Amino acid sequence: MVYHLSASEAGLALIPLAAVSTVGAAIAGRTMARARHYKRVAIIGTACAAVAGCALTLTTMPLWALLALLSAFALGLGTVFPVSVVSIQNSVMRSQIGTATGAMNFFRALMASFTVAAFSAILLMSLGADVSLGGSLGGEHRGPVNSIAAADMVTAFRYVFGAATVLIAVALLCMALMEEKPLAGPAEVPADMAE
Repeated sequence: MVYHLSASEAGLALIPLAAVSTVGAAIAGRTMARARHYKRVAIIGTACAAVAGCALTLTTMPLWALLALLSAFALGLGTVFPVSVVSIQNSVMRSQIGTATGAMNFFRALMASFTVAAFSAILLMSLGADVSLGGSLGGEHRGPVNSIAAADMVTAFRYVFGAATVLIAVALLCMALMEEKPLAGPAEVPADMAE
């Protein structure tokens, strides 16, 4: 709406968000293999994401700047994924790694669902109750959504970006407070099994 993109163009504009978070995860994974204090990369990453989130919340910018800030946000957010997985796996006995990983994935997906619902509620509350988000049958947004003023859409998304910034700040606090146990490394093979 604000940048006058079609649905297809808007979808293409979101690709950097998904792709760059993978780069952040790769950086964190490589750092964890080498660094003694492995959670620092996630703390730095979430701090950068929080700063990018503040900028997204407080300013209006051209599309290229928006995509650059979303990429910085995604890069910082991506650093949390491997650090949280390995930290959880490192804190349980080896026989419970599968259970711990499965529980983490379940609660991550559950929280993601709640977050999407909360962000949608924030967006709809700020746009007003009389907004119809139905589009045309062709898949592009030529329906009632176009009746929303661009300034109203900018204001609504500022609330969404603000909520995302608060959540990433909470993630930063949790990562900073998390106990950093030494990584376990590979399992030891008993001497009688080695022969």
